[in-house]
Amino acid sequence: MGGLLGRAVVYKFDPIDFNGTTFELDETSVMVMGSTEFLRQNLPIAASYFPKALTFDAASARLPDMFHMSRGYYVFSERARTVIEHWAPNQVEFIPVACTAKPKIASVLNFDSAYYFINVLGRAQRLQWREMEARKFRPQDDGIERFGLSQDFHKWKLRERVLGEPLIWHDAWWRDGNREYRGHVEVLIEDVLWRELDANFPDQLHPLRAGEH
Repeated sequence: MGGLLGRAVVYKFDPIDFNGTTFELDETSVMVMGSTEFLRQNLPIAASYFPKALTFDAASARLPDMFHMSRGYYVFSERARTVIEHWAPNQVEFIPVACTAKPKIASVLNFDSAYYFINVLGRAQRLQWREMEARKFRPQDDGIERFGLSQDFHKWKLRERVLGEPLIWHDAWWRDGNREYRGHVEVLIEDVLWRELDANFPDQLHPLRAGEH
């Protein structure tokens, strides 16, 4: 295993735009029922659970290169895919989706050549649970105490990245005796990749730096 690579600077990955901001999707543009079970288990979502097409009913600006279809389901343009595959190869799966709209709406959206849902494949255990507040979940029958992240991401603590670990990832579960800690719902992104995306696609990502204060 390689050495540590300096002070951890990490962001929550969160595109600014979502359905209902600068664009609106029709009612068919939804995930297949059952997709949340993959998220709950910290597994990539099977490609068959993503819609094959997104239909846009309205638009007030060009379609961003990174956006939420709905909260937590991310869509990337071909331009954004190229950046990710250069900087973080094999850390993200790209699942093609057709984007359609009536001609007048399409002219506003100015579609890229292709769009993709993303599955973040990277996994790492970098949250420092012993050093930060955690939210206790409701007890279950197995007797294991389970904890999740507090809402205040400024108070999260992450260790430094080790050589070879992903630049974009879901945190792996961590077990400490009878306690299990789960911070996998969030997508986390290393500073170098966040800045590269922000430079190529300005004002498309919230600057949500984890553990800043």
